[in-house]
Amino acid sequence: MGLAASQGRLLLLTARKSDLEYRAQEISQRRLILATELESVSSKYARKTANRQMKLTRLVKIGEANQTQTVNLTYRNLIESSKSEKGSKLPTMRIKNARGQIVVPSASDLPKNAEEAGYGDGVTVQASGNRVIVSGTHNNKSIYEEYVIDDKLTDASETENYFQEGLRNGNFIIEQLAVNDETGNENGDEANVDSVTPIGEWSPVGWSGMTQIQDNYFTDDDAMAQAEYQSATARVQAQDKKLETDQKQIETQHKAVETEFESVQKVIQSNIENSFKMFS
Repeated sequence: MGLAASQGRLLLLTARKSDLEYRAQEISQRRLILATELESVSSKYARKTANRQMKLTRLVKIGEANQTQTVNLTYRNLIESSKSEKGSKLPTMRIKNARGQIVVPSASDLPKNAEEAGYGDGVTVQASGNRVIVSGTHNNKSIYEEYVIDDKLTDASETENYFQEGLRNGNFIIEQLAVNDETGNENGDEANVDSVTPIGEWSPVGWSGMTQIQDNYFTDDDAMAQAEYQSATARVQAQDKKLETDQKQIETQHKAVETEFESVQKVIQSNIENSFKMFS
């Protein structure tokens, strides 16, 4: 092979090497993307199999008898249940956020007077846009409370409830009010239902210690989550296997090109040496 032909062959081999190296990098990048996708699939599966759901056991009047009923824990269910527990006209539970504000899902849930806020005389309720300020004196204590609207509390999702997550991570705190009868004495079950008015002291309660709230693993979606995980995993692994095969073929071709490249280089070097000997 002449010097010119060898040089042309060397240029072709150089271009081929560059093309194979580019294709190898491209495949490596695609396999990296697949690895990230597989990690995402695994994380999604772990979340779905480890998710929890809070349930609320409440009293429901059916005919003349009270019966217990278990429902998904939502803001509305908890507040409505607090009325029936003590036979109160108004809720005896409320929710505060991490900033100490009392949260409600809509403007219609904001208190319009002191009684609806759980207080009696000496406390005033003043509206300020979408907020309500409750202030005054109650049982010789200074009162200042702020009600705000959190429309996400209307979320009633069965599996990823905004309210439930807020309780778990401490963004929401439950406060309970002592229910008093007409004489002003605290009363639980003996008071006449029609006469009970929630005027007393608010105090925080831990949801984990409330017997009517249970927090258990939600397993209804586990079978579907497993099927989705297995399908996605099989798809990703099949694509990765094909890319692995392509990568091995490219590596084999690259090795062959490198071997020929070195051989052509030796031929060119030999031609150059022979040419110098001829003119020396």
